[in-house]
Amino acid sequence: MNNLEQIVNNIKSRNLKKALIECEKHNVKGNDYLINNFKGVIHSMLNNSVLAEKFFKISHELNESFEDPLKNLYIICIKKGKFEDAINFAIKLCNLDNSNDLFLYQLAYAYEISNQNLLAIEYYEKCLNLKGPNKLKALNNVGSIYLKNNKPKTALKYFLNASEIKKNDKIIINNLLLSYIKLKNEKKADEYYLKVENIDKNFIGFLYNKAQYFILKENFEEAIEILESNKDNIKFLVVLIELYFNIGENKKAKFLFDSSLDTIKRDKDFYNFVGIRFLREGNFEDGWKYYEYRGSKNTNKVNNAKEWKGEDLKNKNILVFSEQALGDSIMFSKYVHSLGNIAKSVSFVVNKNIKNIFRGDLKNIKIETEETIKNLNYDFIISLGSLVKFFYKNKYELHDELIYKNIAQVEYWKNKMGKSKPNVGLVWSGSFNGPNQPFRSIQLKNLVKILDLDINYYALQNEVWESDKKYFNEDKIFDCGKYDLAEITSIIQCLDLLISVDTGILHISSMLNKETWGIFNLYPDWRWGALYKLNPYKSLTEINQTKFNQWEDVTEQIYQKLKDKFNLIN
Repeated sequence: MNNLEQIVNNIKSRNLKKALIECEKHNVKGNDYLINNFKGVIHSMLNNSVLAEKFFKISHELNESFEDPLKNLYIICIKKGKFEDAINFAIKLCNLDNSNDLFLYQLAYAYEISNQNLLAIEYYEKCLNLKGPNKLKALNNVGSIYLKNNKPKTALKYFLNASEIKKNDKIIINNLLLSYIKLKNEKKADEYYLKVENIDKNFIGFLYNKAQYFILKENFEEAIEILESNKDNIKFLVVLIELYFNIGENKKAKFLFDSSLDTIKRDKDFYNFVGIRFLREGNFEDGWKYYEYRGSKNTNKVNNAKEWKGEDLKNKNILVFSEQALGDSIMFSKYVHSLGNIAKSVSFVVNKNIKNIFRGDLKNIKIETEETIKNLNYDFIISLGSLVKFFYKNKYELHDELIYKNIAQVEYWKNKMGKSKPNVGLVWSGSFNGPNQPFRSIQLKNLVKILDLDINYYALQNEVWESDKKYFNEDKIFDCGKYDLAEITSIIQCLDLLISVDTGILHISSMLNKETWGIFNLYPDWRWGALYKLNPYKSLTEINQTKFNQWEDVTEQIYQKLKDKFNLIN
């Protein structure tokens, strides 16, 4: 038996003191990189991570092509939460062997837990392409990233692929259940609820999904019972607080939030929740700080660009990308205009579906899509959500500095619309899979009284829910859903009035200074809280729900207001 084998055997038998003595005895040039790695392993087993890290680093410095110390350093850094260091060690491992799916998986995981989701997905995909033993975990992790960032449709594809590899895996099946709940696919949610319940009805992941399932079914009492029973778990607690706010139990919600704040703040996964709550209430200093931890915030869109943190931009190029819903791109575009006043040039990256609603003639602001910025260089980069904190105190008389007005198209629609009746735009529902749905949308059957008035109605939404199709097809509503947002913008300018729930259309109309009646549920999005009050739309009238999930009072308000505005007779 050689000396190195003796050390290994002593480590395996946990005779660690003897192993250290043997290491000192045989630490000679040529095998010193191995000896230092052994020392690191021994000190790890002795729970002395400081010494372990020291010896692993020495081992790596002595032989940079030796994988073991890098593997060990990666594990130590993950445990200590030193994620940037973990990323660097994982990159070195990938450089040594880019065909090892474990190394790619570890790099992706380090990016994921450091909240760099785009890079995490990129390396998980590389791991998946190798079709190695870590494929199942990579599929689940990518799906979880998309699910966490409110993209259940994309998440579902990964979870379904994972379930093909391992049937009835408890975690995968639970993730499938949650995806169908988020997609509001009740039939599939029912199916997977029964599957998961039969696998392990006491699994904590299932209990969480069970509460979400009951919320989907609008069985709030049972959901609350589960959440209250498990509120020592922050994940359950946060859902419970949100549910109480949503159903109008504000005192309970606020008490829970305030009394649990220190506990919630211990887990970075919920920093964004804390940030949104602070922003809603007007605590902007803390709010913006915690809001930076949202999953959608990424600064990996282009290479070599630093995240902008307020540096002088006089001779600099900056990229702003909108990472959330279309409404944000529209509502917050005024802050891009403010940025244009202090930067040499600004590139504003938006979803290609809304590119044409923005102006293309501004001196130093260019509207881009992800496809058009490839291979371009920028000095700085910032997400639109993060940009707001630099300019939210500014006062804006106008909100439409970036909105394009197509004069010829507007004239076309003016001539097309009838003039014998009032012309009113209508948006009664947002995307079916959007946040806080279905509670922020109204079923069309609840608006029948309004639709019976002698008014020309123009439906400006491109999605009609299945439950609304019967009424939509029967009522005489002009369907404008086939038009793109640029043309919808022109249509809005020709209307006498727009009535809309909380959607991007509502923002466009309000920014264009068109008279707009906004319909808001009991607990609207945080952007309509303290932030909105700093710069309200002058043309927007808010009509607020007073009882959870009941729209009768809102409908009656709109009915009377329409009659008064247009002098209509019953």
